[in-house]
Amino acid sequence: MFFQPTTVLEVKDLLADYKNAKLLAGGTDLLLEIKRDKINPKYLIDISHVDSLKEITDGEDEITIGSMVTFSQLLENPLIKTHFHSLIECAKGMGSPQIRNMATIGGNIINAQAAADSIPCIMSLDGVLVIESQKGIRKVSCESYFEYYSQERIKDDEILTKVILPKSNGLTGFYKLGKRNSLAIARMITSIYLSVENEIIKEIALCLGAVGKFPFRVKEIEREAIGKRIDWLYSEEPLNLLENSVYESIKERKSMPFKKEAIKGVYKAALKNVGWEDDRSDN
Repeated sequence: MFFQPTTVLEVKDLLADYKNAKLLAGGTDLLLEIKRDKINPKYLIDISHVDSLKEITDGEDEITIGSMVTFSQLLENPLIKTHFHSLIECAKGMGSPQIRNMATIGGNIINAQAAADSIPCIMSLDGVLVIESQKGIRKVSCESYFEYYSQERIKDDEILTKVILPKSNGLTGFYKLGKRNSLAIARMITSIYLSVENEIIKEIALCLGAVGKFPFRVKEIEREAIGKRIDWLYSEEPLNLLENSVYESIKERKSMPFKKEAIKGVYKAALKNVGWEDDRSDN
C-alpha cells in the first residue's frame, strides 16, 4: 500500500496504524534497496508532500532545518550560508546535482550509513534531532543518537521532523576524502567547529566520519585543545592523538593502517577549510 500524507500528524497516524511501514523521503537509498530486492516493504509512506518538513527557520539562538530539506536547498539558503560554512561544504560534495536535488538531510541521517556525509557535520555543530510519534516528541543530540548501543535510535512508529543547530560565532570546516571527487562515497570525513579568542582556543568539536561504524568526536583532542594557542592544532600532538583515536576505533579492521595515516591529511584539509590560516595571514 502507498500513502501520501500532507501533514506530520497524518504521518504519525499512519506509522502507528501500519507496523513496519517505510518512509519515502528523497528515495536515493530506499528505492535502490527496493530495486535490488534487499527490502520489500508492504507499506510505503511518501512524505514528500509534507511541506512543513521542507522549511528552514531562523530562531533567536538556533536554526531549524526540516528533515525533508534537500542538499540543494541547503546550498542556496542564506541562513545556512551565514552560520554554517561546514554544512555548505558538506552539501557541495553530496553527489551529483541530481542527487543533491533529491537527497534530504533527514534521510541522510536516519539511514545512518557509516559514510553519511552530513552526520559528522551536524555532530560537530552540536546538532539536535527532533523525533516525533503519536506518543509525543523527543529531542536527542546527534552525538547521543550515534553512540554505540544507543537506546536513542528512531523507532518504527517515529519520524525525524527537524534538525536544530545552535547559532555561533565560531569557525567551521569540513573535508571529505572520496574515491571520485563529489560523486564518491566518503572514505573519510573530518568536520570541525572552532571558537577562538585572542588566538586561544575556547571551544572545539572535532568529528570523524566513515572511519568506524558510526561517526564520533575525538574527545582527546577536544580536551587537550581548550586553553591552548591556535597553533597547537597544527602541531604533531593532535596528529598523534588523531592517529591513536582511529587505531582504537578500528584496530581489528584491514583498513586500519591506511585510515590511521590518511586521517591526518583529512584533518589538515578540514583545518585549512576553517580558514584560520587565511585569517592569520591577513593580520
